[in-house]
Amino acid sequence: MQLISDPQLATNGVLFAIDSEGHDLTDPYAPHEMGGWAWRHLAQTNDQARDWVLNKSGIPIGEAKAMMADHARPRCVQTDQGLLFIGRGVNLDPASVPEDVKSIRVWLDQTGIVTVVKRRMRSAESIAQKFGSHEAPQSPADVLVQLFSQMIQFIAPVVQDLGDQLDDIQDTVIDENAPTAQISDLSPLRLRAVSLHRYLAPMYDAAVTLCNAPQLTSSKALRAESNLIKDQLGRIVEELAAIDSRAAVTRDEIISQRSDQLNQRVYVLTVLAGVCLPLSVLTGMLGMNVGGIPLGGDHGFLITTLSMLTLSGVTLGVLRLIKWI
Repeated sequence: MQLISDPQLATNGVLFAIDSEGHDLTDPYAPHEMGGWAWRHLAQTNDQARDWVLNKSGIPIGEAKAMMADHARPRCVQTDQGLLFIGRGVNLDPASVPEDVKSIRVWLDQTGIVTVVKRRMRSAESIAQKFGSHEAPQSPADVLVQLFSQMIQFIAPVVQDLGDQLDDIQDTVIDENAPTAQISDLSPLRLRAVSLHRYLAPMYDAAVTLCNAPQLTSSKALRAESNLIKDQLGRIVEELAAIDSRAAVTRDEIISQRSDQLNQRVYVLTVLAGVCLPLSVLTGMLGMNVGGIPLGGDHGFLITTLSMLTLSGVTLGVLRLIKWI
């Protein structure tokens, strides 16, 4: 099977085009008339692929435009001619971040399945490599379900990693002996969770529609598998929402702890200032360069020191009496 990974290298816009037996199509853009069904995996940015999808594929024009649009919200649309499914998957390329999600557009009908991508989609490649073996999909609907399953399998570890990172930060907030957590550690986690939730929440709605599509409900196995995948995606969406909420609570706790620390320090400084204020007044008066300064004899310094200590004790007693300390 001829397979091109990078859509930019597909000169004719075809990343791969195979029939149900795993054989390459002689003419990927010609109608498949050899029996069975075919899978065409196309590059969205290629002009030849764009022209075929819009004008020659037989896909309804509204759905064809959705497949070739630059930005498309995840959704599932059932028509008389077939099924349109637009999904999102995490970006696992080394130079990218997972929340820079990829889009895959799928058209499903009796003659086969057409998928359109702008960037490399590893899920499609791994399924295509099963063709010709006992693990090969048995129908176009089976391909779609496996694609959906692969995307969720790639998403789940990313979300789990976000949860683990947040758990580590929460542990440092709870543990008094651990280094103080920083609010700046939470911001990237919240941004990633919100970004993923933005795309996966509508994809869950698309999954609900997909599970009720006639192409899947005709097979009990496919319907059961699609429902399991939908439930897994639902848990992922809930986990992303929980991560954002937990991060907000953790942020509030960090701010509260810092506020308590600041208040305690200000409290100590205020008490010290209150204790030292009478001493400052006394020493200021005794230090004035005027006549009549008392206690000028041999014991003057001792008497002054004892007076200052006594005055400090009285001040502390008054503060405790009024319950300021």
